[in-house]
Amino acid sequence: MIENRMAARVAWSLPLATVILTSAIHLLTGNYRDFPFFISEADYPGLERIVFKTGFFINGIVLIYVSWLLFQSCKSRARWYLMHVSLAIGIIVGTNLSLMAVWDVYDYERLHVFTASNVFQFGLLWGIVTHIALKDANDASKNLRYASISCTVIAFLGMIYSIRLGLEQYPEFVDGNWDLDKMQPWINWAAPLEYLLVFSLMLTLKSFEHELEAAVHDSA
Repeated sequence: MIENRMAARVAWSLPLATVILTSAIHLLTGNYRDFPFFISEADYPGLERIVFKTGFFINGIVLIYVSWLLFQSCKSRARWYLMHVSLAIGIIVGTNLSLMAVWDVYDYERLHVFTASNVFQFGLLWGIVTHIALKDANDASKNLRYASISCTVIAFLGMIYSIRLGLEQYPEFVDGNWDLDKMQPWINWAAPLEYLLVFSLMLTLKSFEHELEAAVHDSA
C-alpha cells in the first residue's frame, strides 16, 4: 500500500519538478523567445527538451496508473458509476500528456496544441468527476479540491479569453502557425494563467493522495 501513496505523490511532484526545471533551464540558458513564455516553449532543443519530454511522458503513464489505483481503492466507498467515468477520463488525460511530450510545439504545432488542450480540459473534468464521486472524502482533501478546481476554472477561462483576444487581432493565426512575437501582448496574460492552471491541477492531484491514504487505513 505504500506504493499506492508513493504513486499518488509522484503524480503531482513529477510534473511540478518538470515544469520548474524546464522553465528555469530555458530561462537561464537564454533560449527563451520572450518573457513570460508558455510552458510548452521550454520544450526547446537542448537540456530542457530532455527534461520536458522525459518528465511529462513518464507522468502520463503515472497518471493512468493513479487513475486505476483510485478506481480500485475507492470505488467501494464512492459513487461507483462515477468512478468508472473517472477512470476513463484519467486514462484520456494520461495518454494525451504522454503524446503531448512526444509532439513538441515547434515541429508538431497542431498535434501539440490538440493534446495539450485535452490535458487541460479533461484534467479539469477528471478532477470534478472524481471529486463528486468521492462522496465520503475527508474534509481536508475536499477543501483542497474546492480551492484547486476553482483556481483551475478561473485560470483556464482567463487563458482562453486572453488568447481569443489575440486571435481577434490576428485572425490569420486561428488555424495555427502563430507568430508568437506578435501574440506576445496577450501571451503576457495567457502564459502566467497557464502556469496557474497547471499548478492548480497539481494541487487536485495532491488531494487524491489523501484519498489513497484513507483507502490504506480502511483496508488495514
